[in-house]
Amino acid sequence: MLWPFRRSRPPAAVPASAPGATRSHPGTVPAARGRGVPAARLPWRLPDEPALAGIAADAVSVGDLTVRAVSLVGPGHRCAEPAVPRQDAYRLGRDTAKRHLIVALADGMSDSRQSHLGANVAVTALVGRVRADLDRGGPLRAPDVFLDAARQMAGSAVRHGVTEHDVRAAALVAVVPVSPGPGGHRTARLMALADVGGWLRLPGGWRRLIGEEKAGLDAGRLTEFLPFHPDQVTSVTVELAPRAVLALATDGLGDVLAGDPLARWFAGRWSAPPHIAEFLGDVGFESPGRLDDRTAVVVWCAS
Repeated sequence: MLWPFRRSRPPAAVPASAPGATRSHPGTVPAARGRGVPAARLPWRLPDEPALAGIAADAVSVGDLTVRAVSLVGPGHRCAEPAVPRQDAYRLGRDTAKRHLIVALADGMSDSRQSHLGANVAVTALVGRVRADLDRGGPLRAPDVFLDAARQMAGSAVRHGVTEHDVRAAALVAVVPVSPGPGGHRTARLMALADVGGWLRLPGGWRRLIGEEKAGLDAGRLTEFLPFHPDQVTSVTVELAPRAVLALATDGLGDVLAGDPLARWFAGRWSAPPHIAEFLGDVGFESPGRLDDRTAVVVWCAS
């Protein structure tokens, strides 16, 4: 049975402007253009209950891969009382032999009251299961990987006294070889459920590799999600050439990469790994109607 839940949108009460195209100095947020950015001036509010930080970030090198990762609570969740915990989450990991980078992202559904819990359990479970499968040398079966995450999410819901409906989330996991094969190429594996997506950088934009496309009046409607539909996961293998840039993102940023005028701006911005403070500023862009949480993990392959 499908539950046609709609991913609810944060209240559209805070208009904003797009970031400018000029790269700022490391450690500063890119300058805005056009109108002012009211959301950037509003104070952040605390959720009623203790929650994870509103920002998570990493800047790491894994073999000859360079990784930048940021998860940021959106303006629509942080500026009004009561504030909402960050419903996005990510995890980074490696197999024991350190041959693969493992990345998981999850986007909790806003109409699910403990979705931040579900998202965090999902990414931890996905990385853990993929790591275990790689260590065993067995095949990566996407339905099995996501079923394991679904079971852990359901168990966590019980332990916290809530239902499975309260921890719903979309999710993605990616496996990228740390070292390239002959000719500098490497084969990555991406597995996703719902609208968390993977993107390959092009000279003037991005090509979607995986993740549900949005269209029509019901663009925010999700009919497949964890923990209810692990068997609906999709899986792709992707050849990454030398100097390839792989972006993994929740819909707070993925909707921009899908064809927003800012997609070209991000393609130029992320042609090379920025300082982590700059990357945080990029993911924290302000644009009209873009008020959701946003999470991005970007992987740059060496030449």
